[in-house]
Amino acid sequence: MIPLIGITTSINSVQYEVGNQSVVMLPANYPNAVHKAGGIALLLVEGDEPEEVLDILDGIIFSGGRDIDPILYGQEGVDQTKDVRGTQDEWEINLLRGAIERDLPILCTCRGHQLLCIERGGALHLHLPETRGFENHGATGGKWSNHQVNLEKGSILEELLGKEIMVNSGHHQGVSNAGDLAVVGRTDDGLIEAVELKGMTFLISTQWHPEMTSQDEIFSALITAAGN
Repeated sequence: MIPLIGITTSINSVQYEVGNQSVVMLPANYPNAVHKAGGIALLLVEGDEPEEVLDILDGIIFSGGRDIDPILYGQEGVDQTKDVRGTQDEWEINLLRGAIERDLPILCTCRGHQLLCIERGGALHLHLPETRGFENHGATGGKWSNHQVNLEKGSILEELLGKEIMVNSGHHQGVSNAGDLAVVGRTDDGLIEAVELKGMTFLISTQWHPEMTSQDEIFSALITAAGN
């Protein structure tokens, strides 16, 4: 059987045939990466019943997207906190909890990475360009930058990609505390960019977007884990 991989989406109001249309959105890079690795992609939409969805999946990807409501990690938003959607946060958290309970193979990226860290007891820097020591981070609004991430020896990511890798960056927030997760990747200035959860069959979480950087090894490993 070909592994069925769920991918979270976002609902946004955009110009689509008519103005302010409510549209389910996901960059095609995500399903393309799943297909290339040999899986079937199932787009998950806010409102899908988490338990029912998880019962049919072989693996799940928590994708990038909008800011997470700071109330979830005990903070108030700043001027740069944009486009929060509490119903999406709640839905994805329920999906994430259920996936972890089932030991379902999981890949989290960008927003998904931040959501995982929050759910496991962590927190975020609200705006990196105004956070001491991390002022060089924070490319957003269609602007991207590249930087090095150093991976911990013996981690799943290090075994897949090597010790030092170049990644993309398109986020203005970042993880300040990873909770009970194992930090396995940091930038040269110390920002947490990758975590794993020990005891899980497969859980990789990255601040960057591997679906945009041709890091096929990550998706191949997800599909392999989902097929076992």
